[in-house]
Amino acid sequence: MLRAMLALAATAMAGQIATGIHLQEVHFTGDTRLDGVHLKKCASDLKSQIYEGANWPDYLVGRVQTQCLVDKGYFKAAVKASTQQLPDTNYTHQFVITFDIDAGPRYRLGRITFKDNHAISDTKAMRDLFPIKDGDILDRKAIAKGLENLRYAYEELGYINFTSIPSPTFDDAKKADYGGPVDPPETGGDCSDRRFTL
Repeated sequence: MLRAMLALAATAMAGQIATGIHLQEVHFTGDTRLDGVHLKKCASDLKSQIYEGANWPDYLVGRVQTQCLVDKGYFKAAVKASTQQLPDTNYTHQFVITFDIDAGPRYRLGRITFKDNHAISDTKAMRDLFPIKDGDILDRKAIAKGLENLRYAYEELGYINFTSIPSPTFDDAKKADYGGPVDPPETGGDCSDRRFTL
């Protein structure tokens, strides 16, 4: 009889074990600098997934910084999160999360410069590979796309191991300049030993 009661209790408890974390509500406080449309989209994106692990609040802080703020030009945003657990629903832990945001200044692109660009010396052609203009709100995705386009351009010339190392600098005028080496370092002569031709 005792064994049957323990088995029944274990079965009942197993049915109540919740896995995963779902955000029931997402709130933003502080100096967000984002309009209501962007905040709603950010909240909707966060609520659309189930999260795992003990460090999920830190992961979400990173997502809010990157996808909601950095992508809108707020490169130095500070974000903190506080959570409140609600009763479990559908075998999932339910939470309310509040992000306290200090967006900081909104940056614009100052300029993009190239260093050590020996294989492609036309800096205007290289600059045109970036789908962002000087003075535009700094857009991480546009910079990434430009770096990808630059890599393809170098691959077309046979530089299959090309890498670029952007080094952004931020100034008091709320502008960010990107520059850095874009070519494999050359040691005299040409880089024929670093090129691949078919």
